Amino acid sequence: MHDRHTHGRTSTSIVVLIGGIVCGTAGVAVARFAPDASPVTVGAVRLAIGGPALAIIALAAGHRPSALAGHMRWIVAGALAVVLYQVCFFTGTSRTGVALATVVALGSAPAISGVIDAVLLRRPPSRRWAIGTALAIAGIALIVGSQPSAATDLIGIVSAIAAGAAWAVYALICQRRIATGLDSTVCMAGMFGVAAVLVVPALVMGDVSWVGTPDGAALAVYLGVATIAVVYTCYGFGLRTLSPPTVLTLTLVEPLTAAVLATVVLDQHLDARGWIGVAAVIVALVITTSAATATRQPPTNAAMRRMPSSMSASASANEKRA
Repeated sequence: MHDRHTHGRTSTSIVVLIGGIVCGTAGVAVARFAPDASPVTVGAVRLAIGGPALAIIALAAGHRPSALAGHMRWIVAGALAVVLYQVCFFTGTSRTGVALATVVALGSAPAISGVIDAVLLRRPPSRRWAIGTALAIAGIALIVGSQPSAATDLIGIVSAIAAGAAWAVYALICQRRIATGLDSTVCMAGMFGVAAVLVVPALVMGDVSWVGTPDGAALAVYLGVATIAVVYTCYGFGLRTLSPPTVLTLTLVEPLTAAVLATVVLDQHLDARGWIGVAAVIVALVITTSAATATRQPPTNAAMRRMPSSMSASASANEKRA
């Protein structure tokens, strides 16, 4: 029974890693096929296609919109965090550079999520998670340091940190909704579907002429279907059994993928420091994956009292089954 449980968590970690690898292709794809596109409209188009694509996946799996009944206030809150992530992330990339903004946003997300888990749910992450996260952040910092330096911008850095916080928030919201019985695909489809509606003004007022070219149209479909629908189906699957801090640490494979692809596709070569960083991130992901196989600690009684009754009942049931 324990071996099957451990194997299941390892397999789930691999699914999350696959999602991170696919997501890591997004920046390189944009740089290759639509380098002059506005970052804000790229994010808006990505959500406008990805949200409905996730809804189609949920419907194809036999789920109905009525499954969201009783969850909508949390779904809307998650959607706001999704939009905030897009706005803050692309603000960061435009002001302080793609590499630095990516490492700050994705590097801060696991740490912020770990703090939320420890403070609100009284469920401190494991030592292996802390070691893996620290090593991954150090490795990504080496990768960024190996690239040509770009001027840092305080607003850009703060925006990237805000993006990391938004990612942590909507991952936690989705995980808590899953804990109450909502299917992960339905949860992601709901959040990204609402987010797609919220970005309509950006599509109307922004310059989306790049979508009218063959390369731009193909890129838009790829960004929405692959880097939103497929990726967040993988992440949602991970949140069924893994804690948000663990999932967010595993997604650090995204900037690793982007850095490696940049050397192949964009001819942006890594120096020795960069490859040491690549090795460090790979080791960190192995450590984090192994940490995910450990039995998760149930929330303490104090945390249970902070939860809505439906969450508390679900957590109690899970604890008894364990």
